[in-house]
Amino acid sequence: MGAPARPSAGRFLLLLARSCSIRFTAYYWVGWAVGLAANDRLDVAWALLGVPLWLAYCVGTEAVNRIADRTEDAVNRPERTALCEELGWGRLTSAAVVSWLVFVAIGAALTWTHPGFALPAILLVDIGVALGYSIGPAFKRRRVLALLALTAPVTTPLVTGWAVHGTVDTLLTPVLPAVAVQAAFSLGLSGIKDITDVAGDQEIGYSSLWLALVRLWRPAAVYALVGAPFLLVAGCVAGGALPLVALSVLPLVVVSRLVITAASRAAAPADREAAREVMHQYTFAFLALALAACVATPAALAAALVAAGYWAAASKALHWSGGLSLAQLGRWKDLLTAATPASLADEH
Repeated sequence: MGAPARPSAGRFLLLLARSCSIRFTAYYWVGWAVGLAANDRLDVAWALLGVPLWLAYCVGTEAVNRIADRTEDAVNRPERTALCEELGWGRLTSAAVVSWLVFVAIGAALTWTHPGFALPAILLVDIGVALGYSIGPAFKRRRVLALLALTAPVTTPLVTGWAVHGTVDTLLTPVLPAVAVQAAFSLGLSGIKDITDVAGDQEIGYSSLWLALVRLWRPAAVYALVGAPFLLVAGCVAGGALPLVALSVLPLVVVSRLVITAASRAAAPADREAAREVMHQYTFAFLALALAACVATPAALAAALVAAGYWAAASKALHWSGGLSLAQLGRWKDLLTAATPASLADEH
């Protein structure tokens, strides 16, 4: 077959946005902005600079992921694969290259104007994790490393923002405690994405560690996964490493329990899709709220609100799935109230 017809400029941008899941730019940007806010350096100029930086990072990361996952995505995500095919794999590859060049150029300029060790080091980590997740060491193919790498979107941008004007005092509190909370939260919920990828993952011989834990030690695993970030928050507040307002995230432990419960009961493909989309929506909500509460400045709160607005709009208009629908929300609620639910513990 020949190359697909070249889409119009508008169609090209829409296909690129949807196939590369640009709503996840909100993950990166809000961490960056709040990292700057931790040093009282967040202003409009820095916020705007973060837009091309993290948009390029998101497109570059997701484009490489799409290219590396063509085999399993054809099974797991046929609708997204269709978007990539309409865009053209060659054009997607070019977009990945251009995006990474933009990220590296902005990162190099920041390093030149803000010399030091921390910023270039964390920028290299950003790049290494993003590319290494899909190619090279391919962390996603390795059960433990896959889970660890999935914490990066909610942790490394925060450290990157801090590193621009970094001080040891703000690193110790609130940045590292916030990183620990976000990493624990991500480890608990990020594996939910595997419930919709079982068929495609089998095509490449991958078996999810997260699913294995849920199947083998479901009660203990669920309670440990749910409780860890909230125990960390409580401990950090008690030790003075986080402000008292950080305790405002504690009621979300109930939501975390519901999200994992619904995911563990999802057996039908439509139920799995609903469970995954609810997980994504809740993960961003927790990320934004926890960052705002841990740093606890007006600038951090403003960044969280701006990112939430972008996330909502991009999920609806610019994401390949169309975001969370009322039908999916209904399916998710049904999973919670099912009398004899299906269970991942009974599968395979």
